[in-house]
Amino acid sequence: MADVTALAAVVFDFDGTLADTEWPIYERARAAAAGLGAELTPELWAAHAVGVSHGEPWWDELGPLLGLAIDQIAFDDAVDAVTDVPTAFESALVTPGAAELVHALHDASVALAVASGSSRAWLDHHLDRFGLSERFVTLVGRDHPEVTAGKPAPDLYCAAVHELGVDPGAAVAIEDTYRGIESARAASMGAVVAVPSRLTAHQDLSAADLVVGSLTELTPITLAALIPG
Repeated sequence: MADVTALAAVVFDFDGTLADTEWPIYERARAAAAGLGAELTPELWAAHAVGVSHGEPWWDELGPLLGLAIDQIAFDDAVDAVTDVPTAFESALVTPGAAELVHALHDASVALAVASGSSRAWLDHHLDRFGLSERFVTLVGRDHPEVTAGKPAPDLYCAAVHELGVDPGAAVAIEDTYRGIESARAASMGAVVAVPSRLTAHQDLSAADLVVGSLTELTPITLAALIPG
């Protein structure tokens, strides 16, 4: 059996991994696209928008594929105008098994962090809603002062392990996108686990060390077993 003490930290991605925010965001985008006369499929959204950090461009390729000759600001305005689909800010749920895994890791004295392309305020809002804020030592969002680029750059993970004060090789990243997997690899994380969401099931996540159906399949022991040596 793996020694849990070999696992110094677990760094979670947030959207789609700890919080099911991606689906309500997609549903609002789909409704906005439909109002503009376009069909936005889960596959297209997953390929072009999911995993892109807050404030970084994603519309330039997707808009033409939808046949929409508008810019990203105009599309964002169309999304904001949707009234019959709840926002992720209001309605997103914690993902299955997330709370249980976070509590189990905390009880095993494993340091916990979030490395997310979303803003720190977004992370604080949802973790407070889920009652998980006190379990995390550090929260690194796209607006963190040490982060100059979002995923797949390594900045978010590097900032997280730096604040935790742990060797990245003794830490596991848990992700749901191919961009996140590349980011964790570039930061020299000890291992990467992929947990596909309803949207990122359309992405290739095979570069992860382990792919599971949900966080319910993970324990401190299974994560510790992934640490090299």
